[in-house]
Amino acid sequence: MRQIAIISDIHSNLPALESVLKEIDRRKIQKIICLGDIIGKGPSPNEVIDICMEKCLRVAKGNHEELICSKTVFGGEIYGKIKDWHLLKIGTKRLEYLQSLENSIDIVMGGRRIRLFHASQISALNRVHKNDAREKHLLMFENTEFTGYRNKPNIVGYGDIHSSYIEILDDRILFNVGSVGNPLGLDTRASFGIINDGNGKKLFIEIVKIEYNKTKALEDAKKSDLPEIELYINEIETGKYRNRS
Repeated sequence: MRQIAIISDIHSNLPALESVLKEIDRRKIQKIICLGDIIGKGPSPNEVIDICMEKCLRVAKGNHEELICSKTVFGGEIYGKIKDWHLLKIGTKRLEYLQSLENSIDIVMGGRRIRLFHASQISALNRVHKNDAREKHLLMFENTEFTGYRNKPNIVGYGDIHSSYIEILDDRILFNVGSVGNPLGLDTRASFGIINDGNGKKLFIEIVKIEYNKTKALEDAKKSDLPEIELYINEIETGKYRNRS
């Protein structure tokens, strides 16, 4: 049996990542793919980057890596401050690692072609929600300049929206693994996905949610000088994005 764990949107939350990795190890899963947003929002980018460099087989670039690595300032003055904080904090080696991350990852398991990326087939910045139109979901299986022009996938997995789901689209599957370190909505447990080839008989996808030490995550955040840390703290406590209802 071959299994791969799919993690995403860690957002520099070290206690959440450690809990997820412990669960992955408990399940004896040896391969991990990350779908980006390793950094951003949380207080521990260095530790989280270092762990991903060591533990992850492959890593896709998220919108936060895109924004931190870009020479262009996105999102106004406050994001400029966040970008400056990260650049000073992570240093050259980690920045070079983030710049090297892939747009899109294609693998084959159980005879199915699987494509994994952060947000969509268009870019790491283009958001696709669970409740978007079926036509928009079907476009996620298309080849683009961003994904490359390989064989089209039967299965697509992504992160970005911090809320997990699995959708059957005729003979195709679209799934979102949720967020390790910044889950939103009513369920604020750390979330990740597992792809299992079923001993070559029938591939299946599982979404796993586990508790983690939120108290430690909040303590780490409150000690941090990262700009906008209060909004991150509120998201961890409530599961509400940027204080919105």
